Amino acid sequence: MSRPMPTFIKLLATAVLVVAVGCAEKNKPIGGPEQPARGAADRIAELQDQLALAQKDRTADQERILQLQNELDKCRGQQAGPAEGWSSVPGGAMTAIEGTLLFDSGKAVLKHSGQGLVDRLASEISSKFGDRDIYVFGHTDNEPIKHSAWKDNYELSCQRALTMIRALRSRGVTARLAACGWGEYRPVADNSTAKTRQANRRVEVFAMTRQIEGSASTAVRKAQ
Repeated sequence: MSRPMPTFIKLLATAVLVVAVGCAEKNKPIGGPEQPARGAADRIAELQDQLALAQKDRTADQERILQLQNELDKCRGQQAGPAEGWSSVPGGAMTAIEGTLLFDSGKAVLKHSGQGLVDRLASEISSKFGDRDIYVFGHTDNEPIKHSAWKDNYELSCQRALTMIRALRSRGVTARLAACGWGEYRPVADNSTAKTRQANRRVEVFAMTRQIEGSASTAVRKAQ
C-alpha cells in the first residue's frame, strides 16, 4: 500500500511547474514571425508619404519662384517699355524679321544684305536680354519645295532658325539659344497672294524669362 505524498512536496512540484511554464512563455517570440515584415512595410509606406510631401513642397516652391520672376519681369517691362522693334509678350519680348531680308528663296544661307540686321539683333540681345532664354523660330509660306534639296518646309524653316542661332553666336551672344521651325503651319496671313506669302516667310525671335529646370516652351507657346 503506497503512502500519500506529503503536502509540502505537492506544493513544491506545483511551484516548479509554474516556473517552467512561465519561462517557456517568456522565451516565446512576441507577435510571431510576421511582425518584422509588417514593421518594414509600415516604414516604407511612411517614407513614401514623406517623399511625396517633400516633392510637392519642392514643386510648389519652384512654381512660386517662377511666378515671382514673371511678375518682376512684367513690372520691369511696364516701367521701361519693350526694346525698340520688340513687342511685349507674356514672360518676355518678341521681334520678327521678314524672311526675304535674310534669305533668298529656298535658301538657308544668310544674305549679305541681312548681316546688318543680325548685327543689330545680336547687340540688342546682349545688351537687353542677356539673362533670358532666346528662341528663334523659322516660318515659311505654304508653297511646296520644288527646286531646292530640302525635304519640306519644316526642314527649311528649321535650318534657317539654326543659321540665325549660329550667326548670333558668332557675334558674341552668350544667352541660351534654341532653334525651331514651324514650316508653313503658323501663318500670319492666308497665303492667297504673293504679298501675304511674303509676310508668312519670317523669322521670329523670343527673349523669355528662364524656365526652372529648363522647362522651356510653355511660356513661348502662350506668347504665340
